[in-house]
Amino acid sequence: MSATSAEQDGADLSPRQRFLVGLAIMPAGAMQATDTFATSIAMPTMMGALSATITEISWVITAYLVASAMFTPLYAWLSRRVGRRRLFIVVIIGFMVASLFVSQSETLTELVILRFVQGFFGAGLNPLTFQMVLATFPKKHHGPAFGWLQTGRMSAVLVGPVIGGLLTELVGWRSVYLMNLPLGAAALFMILRVVPKDAPEKPQRFDFFGFFALSIAIASTQLMLDQGQKRDWFDSQVIITYCIIAGGAFYVFAIHCTTALRPYLNPRVFRNREFVICLVIDFFVSFIFFGYMALLPPLLQRQLGFPVVETGFVLMYRGFGTMIAALLAGFLLIRFNPRPLIMFGLLGVTGSTWILSNLTPATDVTPIIVAIMLQGIGIGFMSTPTETAAFQTMPPSLRPDAASVMTAVRRIAAGIGVALLIAQLVNSTQRARAGLTENVSHYNERLKHLPLPDNWTMDSIDGMVTLNRVIEKQAEFIAYLHDFQIMTIFTLCIFPLLLLMRTRPMQQQD
Repeated sequence: MSATSAEQDGADLSPRQRFLVGLAIMPAGAMQATDTFATSIAMPTMMGALSATITEISWVITAYLVASAMFTPLYAWLSRRVGRRRLFIVVIIGFMVASLFVSQSETLTELVILRFVQGFFGAGLNPLTFQMVLATFPKKHHGPAFGWLQTGRMSAVLVGPVIGGLLTELVGWRSVYLMNLPLGAAALFMILRVVPKDAPEKPQRFDFFGFFALSIAIASTQLMLDQGQKRDWFDSQVIITYCIIAGGAFYVFAIHCTTALRPYLNPRVFRNREFVICLVIDFFVSFIFFGYMALLPPLLQRQLGFPVVETGFVLMYRGFGTMIAALLAGFLLIRFNPRPLIMFGLLGVTGSTWILSNLTPATDVTPIIVAIMLQGIGIGFMSTPTETAAFQTMPPSLRPDAASVMTAVRRIAAGIGVALLIAQLVNSTQRARAGLTENVSHYNERLKHLPLPDNWTMDSIDGMVTLNRVIEKQAEFIAYLHDFQIMTIFTLCIFPLLLLMRTRPMQQQD
């Protein structure tokens, strides 16, 4: 589709038709978000059912994220060749079928492979929803439209943890993936009814070389991050090899993108200043968002003793906060610059991570709910203005590429975030365990005089096993606090980027 035709997309639609199109694409975004957050709730149960460690089970999330990052740019090319509407239908059907197969997995290896396949189809959901919003709504309404879109996604964050917890508790972890089937069916029905057809562009040659170079770079980076802690990082030849392959592949891909006639990832989108700044901010947002997803359910269930269902209800406050904030931010963007809204969101996320970094095993549920609610409000106030500002000055002809790049960067950030935070969790646990063990000795006079439970003793094997379990649990709890401290620092690093933004309220847009 040419730039001219792209600009005319949705020009003949009435406000009611635009509303129906926005409503039609919501279930697809909700389907992906529900799947992701229900998976995070079910992970501790999956660890026990599949006899996996926290590092191994994290691949259930990272395999999906790696596939999404690898294949997201592909959908910019496919949407031009096939058309947005037709491709969206294929992606939804593929995601539903893959979800059905995931629910039947018998081993961890099979589960990870099928999650990768699911990620291939999931890679198309976000960029296609972006494209449909940008093509359906005029520029001055992009803020409220992205707010509605984010609200639809976050409705899944609201109900996903609760439904995922209930299904995991009552039926089993496999059932959480079957939730995608009714959501996918609803999305298909509405898209077929209300989304107008769009004509594909003239076919262009697909850049296989760029695709393989980027895929190798992303896969190698993820393998390096996920196995680094296990293999003692750069003391291992395997990790060094992954690092060399990743660096070389990224270098080759960068050179290829700047010299090829039709590269896999269009470098012209990076000439837009606002888009690049928003891309960096979005990277940090995704790092923090998925970091929460990987850390909070195990912390609540394994450390603080929350049942699966109660964990879902507690995490529901995040979705509630994000829905309200995203919708409010969308309408505020009509009159206000995106920058103060993003700053307000940053303050909310910073406050959330700071509260969580000061938890104790005896903390009641109230500060946890406050922290989770603050995180949801912060993410809502950050994501909607960032998405809107990123496309304010982007030419319509480059929107498919920009949408795919933004989604791919989100997936890369999420994969890196989960891998680094889990690796840091394992490393901090080991260091905390070493520090605690030094004080558990017959030579520690203070320990001898403390009023300890009878089964905490070093005079018998059972007592030593019990004491070791206590040390292990306390060490892991300390490690969780370290991870939240790291996330606080990451959030603070975003503030200077806001000084570089040059944006205007949507009512001042042409």
